[in-house]
Amino acid sequence: MLRLCLSFALMLTMGQALAQSPVVGEWKRISATIDHQGQKVDMHAALLQQRPCVAKVVYRITADGNYRVDTSQSGCDDKYRSIQEKLYSKMRWKVQGQRITLSTLSDFSVGQTYTFSVSGNRMTWTGTEGQGVTVFQRQ
Repeated sequence: MLRLCLSFALMLTMGQALAQSPVVGEWKRISATIDHQGQKVDMHAALLQQRPCVAKVVYRITADGNYRVDTSQSGCDDKYRSIQEKLYSKMRWKVQGQRITLSTLSDFSVGQTYTFSVSGNRMTWTGTEGQGVTVFQRQ
């Protein structure tokens, strides 16, 4: 019984930590910059030239640990929407200090990790393994 109570208390504490995380909310990506052959390239800007609808895609980070993409109001074609939503359909997130990790595995043994900061309605992720810098704006 004590073990059950401790497990419940731990789950409650973890749930509260996720709910209080500054990353929880709805976000739109406004830039995704990488270094390519010594130059900074904004991959998001390049994608917007090909698919302007991407400007309306919403990234939803929920308190229950889910990280989803919502393309329903983007105006993007059905094929693109389907691919994007499938890619993010099992994505989870966790925060440890100033690091956020995304993974489709519940144990996060494989994933992408970024350092993050939130200032006002902007959130910046900097890849820890050369993924570049992504900036989001809160919706």
